[in-house]
Amino acid sequence: MKHFASLFFFLLAIGVYGQDCINMEGKWVNELGSVLVIDSISNNGGIIGKYASSTGVDGKIFPMAGWINRSAGHPGEVNISFTVRWKGYGSITSWTGYCHFDGEVSKITTIWNLVRSGKDYNWERIITNASTFVSVARKK
Repeated sequence: MKHFASLFFFLLAIGVYGQDCINMEGKWVNELGSVLVIDSISNNGGIIGKYASSTGVDGKIFPMAGWINRSAGHPGEVNISFTVRWKGYGSITSWTGYCHFDGEVSKITTIWNLVRSGKDYNWERIITNASTFVSVARKK
């Protein structure tokens, strides 16, 4: 019990908390281990950050840009759209979705489209799927 109390006060002292749909800046991880980092949100809803895919790009980190949009009637729900240009790979991925609280964690649920170059058939050029990002604890 003494150890638990020490850990609690340590976490309280360093200010560890998770971002949520009100304060979305920070790290989010999807089901494949890809990492979305929202570095800043401007007053007009523009977001910038970084993205590290766990698949297909050798662990490189790429710039990310997008938008969030809040509804006055539902301030805890945030719509989001962001894009990554896979420089050197000839591809672009765009995610569109919403942030919501699901039980004990905030999640960003998205649909994404990946557009690829160098494919023989049109049906190979665009891939669509879904992805969910979960907030990761961070320091204040």
